[in-house]
Amino acid sequence: MRIAPVQRTEGDGRLELACEVSHEDGSPTDILWYRVDARHESHLTDVMDPFLLAALFLAMRKGEDLHVEGSVTATLLENLEEFQAAWVQWRPDRYSVVGLSADREVPDRARSDARPAVQTFSGGVDSAFTTIRHVKKAAGRGSYDLTGAVMVHGFDIPLEERKAYDALYARSVPLLQGVGVELLPVTTNFRKLWHSDLSHWEDAFATGMASVLTLFSGKYEHGIVASSEPYGSLVLPWGSNPMTDWMLSGGRIRMHHDATGIERSDKVAGLARLWPEGADNLRVCWQGEQKDRNCCRCEKCIRTILNFKVSDSPLPRAFPHDVTPGQIRSLRGLAEAHVNPLRQILATARKRKVTAEWVDALADCIAANEEEIARGVTYEGGFPLLASVEAKV
Repeated sequence: MRIAPVQRTEGDGRLELACEVSHEDGSPTDILWYRVDARHESHLTDVMDPFLLAALFLAMRKGEDLHVEGSVTATLLENLEEFQAAWVQWRPDRYSVVGLSADREVPDRARSDARPAVQTFSGGVDSAFTTIRHVKKAAGRGSYDLTGAVMVHGFDIPLEERKAYDALYARSVPLLQGVGVELLPVTTNFRKLWHSDLSHWEDAFATGMASVLTLFSGKYEHGIVASSEPYGSLVLPWGSNPMTDWMLSGGRIRMHHDATGIERSDKVAGLARLWPEGADNLRVCWQGEQKDRNCCRCEKCIRTILNFKVSDSPLPRAFPHDVTPGQIRSLRGLAEAHVNPLRQILATARKRKVTAEWVDALADCIAANEEEIARGVTYEGGFPLLASVEAKV
């Protein structure tokens, strides 16, 4: 595989960075692109690191060495060798180690003492907690000068759903401005081009996030990705994790996997305490019809509602409907990655001696899905089912 030099096109206040990716096996040439606001041009990187990160999993899947026609930092090339070693051990049936090269290998940029940082921001619990954690310097020596956040159109909100993205972005801009963080909009075809199926996306989404953060390494020296699971309940292999996220660092920006020592229910409690406006504007849903708000029926919505319940925090306005025990029991089609955070909630509830009816319903839900997983039961589309509207008890 070869990544051609970046082509820049500007129009209507937007700047598109695109490159051709050609394949050794004769497959049609792909066009990978990112679109950013032209006003952020000075934030952009001077190397090809973002495009190498984006194409990596495809090259590993095809078993083709990957060459970049341009400059790549030597640090990224070194780190991606170790990154590949981990993923080939985790998924030997899916990936192979490939050679990585570039026309020019460039050294690291000297770092400042200010530690300027940018994070990925989806509007969910993990990213919102990371925002306020660093703004409030609540991460101790691990706190960074967080002044930027990237919201990506084309990841969890599909490219064809522009209105949903625009609505979420418009709502999030003043929210983040209120805590001194600039929201940077990015649109990319990364997922749609190479990782539209769920299995490959769950492996590759961290390289997509790191690619977008690295895009802005002309200004920021640190990229922060919020953790999705705590150390005590890690699910491996999983695209973003504390073992391999740092390996996506290059010579222009260092990647950090944030707040792995904090369970999600404690993140919810911290968010409700430190940033109630952030809690009121949460957007965790990826299955509902309107992607800019929460449906309160998918597994992610229900899981988050239960996080608030178990942390004894009030349900924020972001969730207009509570969940019933019957709806919890009706959840089916959950994979191990979905059941694992539910187990954490149940363990926390029992540790805190919560006796509400939802706790028993959650135990039933977990047991039913574990039994289906053991039997290999799958549902049409491969996605979790939405909770039944009719289920009340």
